[in-house]
Amino acid sequence: MSNSTLTVFSNLCLVTNNDLTTHMDMDEIALSEEEQAVFEDTRAALNQVRYFPRAATLQQIFDYAAAKQEHK
Repeated sequence: MSNSTLTVFSNLCLVTNNDLTTHMDMDEIALSEEEQAVFEDTRAALNQVRYFPRAATLQQIFDYAAAKQEHK
């Protein structure tokens, strides 16, 4: 069975000698003030995200783990 994603990813990850020798100026790499503000807003929003699984989900996880222990 072949992996159909191999050719896509191998083409996306090609690095040429020109890529290795070309250096971008720091001005080109730096974000604009607007982009930096959006980046900071996004970072702040993501830092506030919390994951709290439901009790039923936790119970299923514990039951599954207990069943796996019994089979060993």
